[in-house]
Amino acid sequence: MKTVLWGKWVVGMVAGLLLSGCGADAVKTELPEPDNQEKAQEVQIAFLADIHLHDFLSAAENLDASELPVIADTRTSDQSTQGAQTPVLMRSMQAQLNSTRLFNENYFVFLAALDEIAAKGIKLVALPGDFSDDGQPANVRALADILAEYTDKYGMRFFAITGNHDPVRPFSRAGGKKDFLHRSGKEVAVMSPDHPDCLNQSAWQCSNALREWGYADIMETLKSQGFSPSSQDLLYETPFGTAEVSKRGWRWCDPESKSGESNSTEESNQIEESGKSCIFMPDASYLVEPVEGLWLLAIDANVYTPKGKVSSLEFNGSGNAGYNALVDYKPELLDWIAGVVKRAEKHNKHLIAFSHFPMADFYDNTQKQLAELFGDTGMQLKRMPSASTTQILSDLGLRLHMAGHMHLYDIAQPEDTGGLVNVQVPSLAAYQPGYSVVTLNNDGSAQVDTIIQQQVDRFDTLFPVYAKEWQYRNQAGLINWDKTILDTPDYLGFTDAHLKEVVRQRYVGREWPQPLATFIQSKTVGDALETLVCGNISRVTDEALLAMPAITLANDYYRMRNAGQFADLGGREVIYERLSDATLHCELPETAPVQTQQVRRFVKLLSNVAVSRDVTSITVKGV
Repeated sequence: MKTVLWGKWVVGMVAGLLLSGCGADAVKTELPEPDNQEKAQEVQIAFLADIHLHDFLSAAENLDASELPVIADTRTSDQSTQGAQTPVLMRSMQAQLNSTRLFNENYFVFLAALDEIAAKGIKLVALPGDFSDDGQPANVRALADILAEYTDKYGMRFFAITGNHDPVRPFSRAGGKKDFLHRSGKEVAVMSPDHPDCLNQSAWQCSNALREWGYADIMETLKSQGFSPSSQDLLYETPFGTAEVSKRGWRWCDPESKSGESNSTEESNQIEESGKSCIFMPDASYLVEPVEGLWLLAIDANVYTPKGKVSSLEFNGSGNAGYNALVDYKPELLDWIAGVVKRAEKHNKHLIAFSHFPMADFYDNTQKQLAELFGDTGMQLKRMPSASTTQILSDLGLRLHMAGHMHLYDIAQPEDTGGLVNVQVPSLAAYQPGYSVVTLNNDGSAQVDTIIQQQVDRFDTLFPVYAKEWQYRNQAGLINWDKTILDTPDYLGFTDAHLKEVVRQRYVGREWPQPLATFIQSKTVGDALETLVCGNISRVTDEALLAMPAITLANDYYRMRNAGQFADLGGREVIYERLSDATLHCELPETAPVQTQQVRRFVKLLSNVAVSRDVTSITVKGV
C-alpha cells in the first residue's frame, strides 16, 4: 500500500496528514483489441442534474398528521381513494424563495422529465449528484422507488454519482429542517430524533426519515442505480479493485497521534494503522459500460476537508471544495482517470465523464469583473475551478464532462480549457429547468443538446397550502413574499417568479454591495444606463425599457447567467449586447461616487453576459 506524506502534495493543507490508496490500482480488465466495426449509432444518454428530490408525501409518513397540511393524493390508481386528502411534509415558500432552487415542486418536474425522456425512447440516464434534498432516508428511498418504476416500465437504466447534498457529510448524522409548514401556515421544526432540537424537546416533531445519510446508506439504497455492477453491464470497475462499498475509499491518517487514540469500529469508520489514528474516507467513483462502445465515467468529486484531526470525524461540507480540492486530496483518483482515458482510446470507446462539480469556468470569463464588484468570495466564486485545476483535468485527456452543482446552464469551450468541454447541466428546480442529452455519432463525436422542461403537470398542487402560509405571515407581520407567484400559469413562469423573488430578497436584498443594491431598488433602467453612456442613451434603447425599474437589469442578468440563450428577456438581450460599444467613448472621472462606479460596472457586466450567452447545443469531437 502506497502512503504519501500530505505536505508533499500541497503546502498549507492539514498539517501532517497522510493519504494512501485503499487498493488503489484499478481493476485490470482485459478487453479485446479494437476492430473495424462501427460503433452503434444514435446511442443517447440523458443527464438530470440537481434534482434535489424532496418527497413531501413519503416524508410525512410516521408523523402525527393531525396538524400537517393536506392535499389530494394523486399517486394511487385506486379510483376509490383517488383525491383523498393526504398529509404532506413540505418546506415553506419563504424558505425556497431564499434559495437558488425550489424545494417542493422538484417532485413534479422530476416525474415530468422522466416521462419526457421515456417518450423519447432514451434508455440511459445519468444523475450528476444532488439527486436528493439532503440525503435523507425518505428522499433517497423515494428516488430509488421512482427510478425502479421507470426501469420496470420502460427499460430505462440510471447511473447516479454523489453530490455535496448526498451525502452532506461522509457519515450519517442528525438532520431535519426548521421551515416545514404547519397546517396553519406557520413554519415548524421537524428533526431526526438524535438532533439537539429533538433531544431538548424543542422540535415540533421528530422523525428518523429526516436524518442525513452518509455514503454507506445512500450507496446501498441506490445500488441498482450505478453504485453496484449489474448483469447487464459489459464492464464495471472502481479505482479500488472492488465493487464492495465498504472497501471503496481512501485512508486519511493523523500521523502525529499516538496509538490508542481512536477505536477501530465500523460505526465510526476509524481504524488503527502503524500507531496512527486514521479514518476511511469513502469514494463512490466507478466506470461502467452499459452498452457496447460507451464508457460512462462517474467521478465522485466530493472532498470533505477535515476540521483539525481526521480522527475527530469533523468535516467541512464539500460544496465549495470541488476539483480545486480534489487535485490535492485525491491524486490517485486522477491517476485512475488518466488510465481510463488511455484504455478508452485503445479500445475505441466513447468516454463521457460526469460528476457533480464543474471542471471549468462557468461564468463565461467574467470572474474578474465579478470579483471587482462583489468580492473574491461573492457570487459563489469559491466554487470556480482555477485555471490550473482545469488544465490538470484537461491534461488527463477527458474531452466531455457533464456537471451540475451551480443550478445554471453553461458550456466551457475547448479553446478556454485546453481541449476539455465542460457542460453545466441545468437544474430541474431552478430557472430555466431542463436536462441535457448526449447523442453519440459514428465519427467519434457527440452532440450535446439541452432541453428546457416546458410541461409540468400538477406543478401548482401545493399552491393552496402556500396561500395559507402567505396569509399567516401577513397577519403575523412577518417578512413576506410576492403573492403573485401563485398566479403563474405554468412551471416555466413559476421558476421565473421564483428567480425574481430570490433576486429581490436574497441577491440584491442581502448579498450585493449596499450602494449598488440601493440604486437598483429605487431607480429606473434609464438612470442606470445614463451612468454607462454619459447621458446619451437614446441611441441604445427605447423609452419603454428606460422607464422600467432598475431591478429589471438584475433580474435579466441572473436570467442570462443561469440560462444562456434559453433566457426569455422579451428582446431586451439585443439592447444589452449594444451597451458594450456605447461605453467606448464615455469615461467616468476617478472622483465619481462609489455608487455610480458600481452601477457602471454592473451594466458592463450585464452587457458582457448578453454577448457571451451559451448556445443551446454543441458538437464535441473525440469523445
